[in-house]
Amino acid sequence: MFGRLLKKEIKELLNLGTIVSVVVVAVLYGSLGNVFKSTVEKSTVGQKVAIVREDTGTIAELAEKALGNMVDIVYAGSDLKEAEEAVKKEKASAIIVIPKGFSQSLESGEKARLEIVWYLRGTGLSEAVSTGMISSLIESLKVQLASFLLNDPKKAQLLFDPLEIVQHTYLRGNLFENHSPEAIMNVFYSQNIMIPILIMMLIIMSGSSLISSLALEKENKTLETLLTMPVKREHIALAKIVGSAIVGPILAGIYMAGFYSYMNSLTQNVQGMGLNFKAVDFLLIGSSLFLSILAGLSLCMLLGMMAKDYRSAQLLTFPISILALVPMIANMIMDFSNLPGVLKVIVFLIPFSHPIMSPKLAFYGDYGLIVSGILYLLIFSIVTTVFVFRIFNSDYAVLGWQREKRLKFFSR
Repeated sequence: MFGRLLKKEIKELLNLGTIVSVVVVAVLYGSLGNVFKSTVEKSTVGQKVAIVREDTGTIAELAEKALGNMVDIVYAGSDLKEAEEAVKKEKASAIIVIPKGFSQSLESGEKARLEIVWYLRGTGLSEAVSTGMISSLIESLKVQLASFLLNDPKKAQLLFDPLEIVQHTYLRGNLFENHSPEAIMNVFYSQNIMIPILIMMLIIMSGSSLISSLALEKENKTLETLLTMPVKREHIALAKIVGSAIVGPILAGIYMAGFYSYMNSLTQNVQGMGLNFKAVDFLLIGSSLFLSILAGLSLCMLLGMMAKDYRSAQLLTFPISILALVPMIANMIMDFSNLPGVLKVIVFLIPFSHPIMSPKLAFYGDYGLIVSGILYLLIFSIVTTVFVFRIFNSDYAVLGWQREKRLKFFSR
């Protein structure tokens, strides 16, 4: 009988409308990721600029030729108005103006003025990449001009970049040779976004489907019919929890396939750091995630029993979302070991914190905290599941939380 109940729950949760909506969102995320990646790639090659050279000196001519070898020139001349028309027509990024006296200033040992008129078509990341590329080309131009003035390219390069910096970083006792703190934090930054969002989506999608299903059954009087059937009420509750635990990861997996493609276009992977999961790490993280989902579903069962109808059930997913969001934000801002004492206790008591923290703790080798979190989740899951079973064995499953009967329930 339990198998039939489980099959019924999965069929109700994994319907065509739900699958189509999640697939559409995943495809949209994947498309956004591809569009973003292609936009950035276009922004990093073939920068278009116009050059207005008002100076006729040798160094000014050299500067114009050097820029011409590094960018696509849409206009080269001495008329600023014609340059503006060319920039607008070709959708170029900037006008570089080499004013009069440019060569004379450098030849006399003074700083020369170089003007750049930027043409931004927006404030998006592609524009930032484009302007950054042109700015880096200007830095390269400085080296070339210095090489010409000193008549020694090696000395000019040395003057602009005199140091070869080799960085080694200790992270909680682990040495990362030849890696800067920025490079290491970039790796953890991508982990701090992808993994918490994946876990949060698993919890929210599983929990919301469970709450909605329970509310619909109460609204349509289906739950009352189930409770009158010759089947243990614990099996009804367990079928709902297990069904949501199966459907939730499937829907979240489809969603995250597209979301990963989107996030992969935003993040960079740093190789050679040794930041790889071992088999034991996957086992511990998986155990923490499974128990966290089980604990979350038990909480959702409690919330679902409070819902009078499907509309009110939608609001009850908000507390679960907040409980999943708090540890996610805390994990992104500060490591668990660096949190203040009170906040550390609060984060630890939230069941969704542990799978979010586990990947980072596995990197650190802090297995004691991971195991203690798993034990806490196991106890929390058992207590909440037993509490759900007790509710299903009472009249509260149908009648709801009536004030006059609350004390009687807790006095049993």
